[in-house]
Amino acid sequence: MEPMMKPQLCVPSDASDDYLRYLKQMNVTHCFVMFSDEDAVSESRVNQTLERVRKAGFTIDDAGCNSLYKHPSIHLGLEDRDEWIEKYNNLNRWLGQGGVPVGYVTWDTGRVSTSWWKAGEHTHGAPGRIVDMEEIYARKPVFGKVYTEEELWENFEYFLRAVLPVCRSSNIRLALHPNDPPAPMYEGCASLIYNSDCYRKAMALADTIEPGYLGVKFCCGCWLEGGSSFGNILDDLREFVRMNRVYTIHFRNVSGTLPYFEETLLEDGYMDMYRIVQLLVEENYTGPIYVDHVLRYDRETGGEKAAFAYATGYMKGLIGAAYSAKRK
Repeated sequence: MEPMMKPQLCVPSDASDDYLRYLKQMNVTHCFVMFSDEDAVSESRVNQTLERVRKAGFTIDDAGCNSLYKHPSIHLGLEDRDEWIEKYNNLNRWLGQGGVPVGYVTWDTGRVSTSWWKAGEHTHGAPGRIVDMEEIYARKPVFGKVYTEEELWENFEYFLRAVLPVCRSSNIRLALHPNDPPAPMYEGCASLIYNSDCYRKAMALADTIEPGYLGVKFCCGCWLEGGSSFGNILDDLREFVRMNRVYTIHFRNVSGTLPYFEETLLEDGYMDMYRIVQLLVEENYTGPIYVDHVLRYDRETGGEKAAFAYATGYMKGLIGAAYSAKRK
């Protein structure tokens, strides 16, 4: 078999046996692990989780803990940031020692800003994520003062200098996710990654410290939300894949670009998602790919598991078609 990209799903650190069976029944054998706050600060719990997931037959491509890699004290440079950076470093040490190749960083101070979760024009009656920047721009500063882009970059450099040497010694790389929505400033806090040039700046900065240990968590949804203000999604994806800096891909479609969008089924947004997987096949991308957001079906019709099963199956179909077309 030729090397292929790897569809994956999330495994929470407290996942049940039934949930692991659900993934296997979809023929998904790759995953990322999202650690709970309790599990992320215990080396024994991290090792137990990794062992359990692997014994169930899964390859763990990447892992992290939301409250560590999105912690406001780290991002905003608060007095206790060194304490939280050490907790973050400990988790990455344990992951790297446990054979997990990629960890996470997302410079969004713990929030993916959303206007509403409700049925929209493009969601077929199902509740979905809707962003209206007019509503978001009217909000007061979340953290009590305005944090500038310059401050965020200074804090990011401080963070990189504290964590990248640990990544090198632990053999783990970091995948950086964009701000979502990718607007330069909202809720009183500047964004760090709101276009593809921000990514180039971040990787260039990281490479002055430890070359090759910071890469891209390529969120198709964020690229599409920003549209041309973010960059050209196909050109940027090709560039970053050829640089070997795409460590994982989030596969998501939206109805349109800022200042308003609705998250949609993969086939309903304004992007032809087949073009993305076709490019990945052409460029021999062999990393993980994941449907990161889905519509919120109600419990009677299968809930979140049904939504992820549908979206993942659709994505796998596109991937299979792209590989089949390449072989002809």
